[in-house]
Amino acid sequence: MTNQPVDPADTRAIEDVLNRVAYILDTHEYDRLGEVFSPGISFDNPGRLTASGLDEVIAAFTAITTPAVSHHITNVVVDAVDDDTAECHSKALALRAGGQVTAAIYRDTVTRTDAGWRISARRISPLG
Repeated sequence: MTNQPVDPADTRAIEDVLNRVAYILDTHEYDRLGEVFSPGISFDNPGRLTASGLDEVIAAFTAITTPAVSHHITNVVVDAVDDDTAECHSKALALRAGGQVTAAIYRDTVTRTDAGWRISARRISPLG
């Protein structure tokens, strides 16, 4: 991470995008993922879901037969790469059916677009 400061308004907008992913996934409104992911999203959750491009990501989420019940994003750190790109690290907790909780680290690249900030790359590293 670069530890470069980000304008507070941009930090808030980026955090909002990261949080919205959780709400969209939890309501299974996968057709809304374009509100948070860029069209060229690179998504890598090894062993669970790897996809390139928004359409492929939507199809992959739609195909999951036992999605998490609830996603929780915490400990968000946002560092500027330049005026229109930032790198984010956050922790995620997911409640699964049956009560199991899984944890992961999210490493996101976010990019400013005409529609606002969008995640252009997400790499997930499971914990535990």
